[in-house]
This record gives sequence, structure tokens and C-alpha cells, in this order.
Amino acid sequence: MAKMTLKIPKGAVSMQQGTIVEWKVADGDTVAVGDHLYDIETEKSTIEVESPFAGTIRILAQIGEALPVGHPVAEIHT
Repeated sequence: MAKMTLKIPKGAVSMQQGTIVEWKVADGDTVAVGDHLYDIETEKSTIEVESPFAGTIRILAQIGEALPVGHPVAEIHT
């Protein structure tokens, strides 16, 4: 079983951090490629983040957390 780490994506050149505003899945859910996992808010917009992998998700970050770009937010065990 492989572990793939999901991180706060860089949505714009000037983006330094993002705040998780909503998880669309629960810890332990099975997800497929393309599933809408969570929303992050930046200074300029809200970004919908989709799953790049299929497997079981383990959530590492909570709603309301402001995290720097590249910070781990979840793992998907494939």
C-alpha cells in the first residue's frame, strides 16, 4: 500500500497560504480520481481541490487552518 501526500496547492503566483473552508469527504472515506476533496480560500478566491489519486483518505488539516503553500493537508493510501 502506497501513501500519497496532498499539499496546499499554489493557486496563483502570489499565493502564500490557503485556509481550508470545507472538507467534502470524511476521514477514512474511499475517494476516486477527480473527486472534490476540499475547498481552500486564498486572498483572492476559493479553490476547489480534486483528488489526483484513488484510495482511502486520511485528513491531516482541520477547517479554519491557514496553511502555507506546500503544507500537507491529507494522505491518500492507495
